[in-house]
Parts: sequence; C-alpha cells; structure tokens
Amino acid sequence: MKLKRIVAFGAAVGVALAGAGMASAANADPISDGYSIVGSDTLQDAVSALANGTNITGPSVKVSGNGKSLASWDAFTLGVAGGVGSIQTKAFGPVFDRPNGSGAGRNALIASVGGASGTAFTFNNVNVKDQVDFARSSSVGGTTGTLLTYVPFGQDAIGYAFKVGAATGSANATAATDAINDLSKDQLSSIYSATSSSSASAVLAGTGYTLKPLGLQSSSGTWTTFLGKIGLSTTTLGSAVDTRSNSIPENDGRVLTPASNEIQIIPLSVANYIGQSNGASRINTFSGVSVGAISGVAAFTGTAPNLTPSTSYYNSADWGRTVYIVVPTAKITPDNAAFDSGVAALVNTSSTTSLTYWGGSGSPTTTKAVKAKFGFSAPTGTVLTRNN
Repeated sequence: MKLKRIVAFGAAVGVALAGAGMASAANADPISDGYSIVGSDTLQDAVSALANGTNITGPSVKVSGNGKSLASWDAFTLGVAGGVGSIQTKAFGPVFDRPNGSGAGRNALIASVGGASGTAFTFNNVNVKDQVDFARSSSVGGTTGTLLTYVPFGQDAIGYAFKVGAATGSANATAATDAINDLSKDQLSSIYSATSSSSASAVLAGTGYTLKPLGLQSSSGTWTTFLGKIGLSTTTLGSAVDTRSNSIPENDGRVLTPASNEIQIIPLSVANYIGQSNGASRINTFSGVSVGAISGVAAFTGTAPNLTPSTSYYNSADWGRTVYIVVPTAKITPDNAAFDSGVAALVNTSSTTSLTYWGGSGSPTTTKAVKAKFGFSAPTGTVLTRNN
C-alpha cells in the first residue's frame, strides 16, 4: 500500500542509535522541538518506543521526520489523579488538557490546524494552534471530508479480559472460569446490554459467581469499536455496566478488582495485551488477568514473553481492526502550501523506517519488526480521508 498521490516518497525517516533524540520516563512527559503525537492508548507504547528509540529487535531503531524528532504523549499518565492532567507539547507553547484517547487525540489535531475552516484552534477552551502534528487512533471518525488522512499503523484485534475473585462458600471458581473464558458475540452483547446484575451474570449460572461488566472512558476508540462489534452503542449500553463515572482507562488490567465470588470483565486491545505480556511495553498491568477465547477462538498463540497474534482472529471482520496514524492531509500533499516533508516522511508507507511501514523487508532494523513485538500485524485497512 502506498500513498501515491499524497506522500512524497523521496522523504526519508531516520534510524539512529539508542540514546539519541528525545526520551522520557514512563511517568514523565516530553516537550518537543520537533513533531508531537497524542491520542490512543492502544498505540502509545509502540509509538513511544519508535519515537524515543528502541533496541527490542536487536538493532537500535528510532524514527524522525527528515531529522526532526517525534515526541509522543501518553493518553494517561502515572501519578496524576484520574490519569489525565495537562500537557505542553511545544517549547513556550500553551498547557492544555491531555487528549486521553482516539477521539480526543483527533480533536486536538483538528484544533491544531484550525479545523476545516482553518480558524477554529480551540481544544477544551485553549488555543492549541500548531501544537499537535499527529494523532494515534484505534478507530475511524466521520465519513466525509478530506481534512485528515488516516494511514494504517497496523492490525489489532478487540477482545475481552477478565479476572476471577476468590471463591468462598460453595462458589466454584473453576466452573466460573470455564464459563467466562468462552463467550460468544451474542453473550457479550447480552452482558453489555444488561440492566441488572442477575441478567449480566446469567452466563455464570450455577457457579456461585456474579459478573460485573466494566466499560471504558468515552473517548476510547477501543470502547466504541467493541460496542459496535457486539451491536451496541453508548445509547444502548445496559445500566449494569460500571464505567466508574466515565473514568476507566483502556488496556490497564489493574482496574479489574473483583470481590470474592465475583468476576469482572472489560474489553481490550489484544495487541496492547501482547505488548505488555511480552515485556515490550514499559509496564505490564495484566498480572493475574486472562483473555477470553471468543466462541473458542484464541486471539493469540504461544506463551509470554513470546505471544504472537492469531492471523485469522486479527483479520476477521468480527474482531479485527486496523489502527491508524492520523495526519492533516495538507501536510502530506506535495503541491499544498502546508506540505511538510518531515511529516510526510513519518507516514511514508514505502519507507522501512516510517511509522507506517509494512512492506516486504523482514529486517530487524525496520519499524515493522518493532511493531510486531508490540502485538501488531500487517493492516487489512487502507488509507482513508475524513474531517474528524
């Protein structure tokens, strides 16, 4: 797949030695004199590794846009109440609310370029003109317009994670685990449309356990994609679903805190789970947490730290999804006054060292090899343009 009419293919993306460029601690934010990217939690660890520099595949790999560094801001941050807080992406730039998910990341990017009109620069009441260059997105926005270009970063899949509380009395943890480990799409739909604990727990009948379904914060692309795949939306979500006042981050196993004789369940990105379990990500939050095999089909094979995606699961219409790097279309269109060769380089799908490469080379020096370590596979989706 190539962006023949958009991206200038002569642009190069750098591969540098580890330690060069910008790096940050897991709980600290950078301030960039280069390019900035915000948005989805699902992509953040893989993108941060490529932005900061990584030797997870052996050689050191670090992306840049024609020599300009890329800095990545997490969707949530450690040590901040609610995990959100504020960020400053550029030196001497404004401080603004952290974009905590795909939707918020795209909105910040839209505001950075002034929207379709070129004049609407406000994100959450702050003028963020020229403060955001890219967005990470695990879902696709609207269906019209050409303001933004979505370039596939890789293929992911939606699944569900669960954690089983201790058994007391006559409760049978083994039977409950067997029941929750093999849910169908219809059962997931029933669980997430349930209006009472008893109806949500029907799949655990006879085990002595109850089931509490958890929902993600509303800006999460994983959340909206999961609901769409089981035939629901935020307006048809059941009242038995606990969203903890719209505060639950995605891909964080620590939010599963079941009581005795209780199982908690939550949707997740399979790629993110693989990346954490394999030790590729900066932190593993999934200790003691399991991933279900929907209708008996496992989302990955192997054992940690060598989990690999199941191609059939990832590429299925039921559970697979393409995730994206989102960029203003004007910045990657060579005859546009706003064209930026460094931005174009970072999403040049023919370059082995761009964020979006999935070509034929299997070399460990490619970004493709790094992304595979984080649980992503070759995307099935194509380049898209949207206004949001």
